[in-house]
Amino acid sequence: MKFRHAIGLTMAIFQVSASDQLDGWYPCAEYTFSDEGTSSGQKAECAIYMAPMCYPGICDSPKSQDSKVDIFVKRLPAVSDAEKATNVWLIEGGPGAPTTGFEEAMLQLHAKLNGTANVYTMEHRGTGRSTLFDCVAAQVQTTGSPQGRDIDPTEVVSCAKALHLCRSKAVPVQSKAVK
Repeated sequence: MKFRHAIGLTMAIFQVSASDQLDGWYPCAEYTFSDEGTSSGQKAECAIYMAPMCYPGICDSPKSQDSKVDIFVKRLPAVSDAEKATNVWLIEGGPGAPTTGFEEAMLQLHAKLNGTANVYTMEHRGTGRSTLFDCVAAQVQTTGSPQGRDIDPTEVVSCAKALHLCRSKAVPVQSKAVK
């Protein structure tokens, strides 16, 4: 099976334990856009996971803030006993790209595994259908910036400053990722 993008493939035996942060699983189409394929009758499920903006030990954020971001998750559940089935994650290697490029790969992998595993993908914070982070003030996602709509590593600091000013109550000021 060929993939157009670099992916991380993670197999996990654990189940989602923070179900209170998941809005529930809802039936959704295998293909987000009709030009990428049509539904085969195999039902996908989609959900939004509410993740913290800042994890302990990664960045500093006041405890008084309950800043969460929405993370879009899509899965093809195992055909029998999805609760006990092995979980396989297809993760975009960017990050920065939506999951729509993985939909065909998800279907192929689910079929190769004979439906014995749950096959998941998610959109990183700030991509696709997850909470959008944009850098309008810093203009780092314009066609005139070094990488066009993609953020160049030299633009990260400017983007972080713009995000902080724009979302000062939601985005932590200090992050080890930016330092």
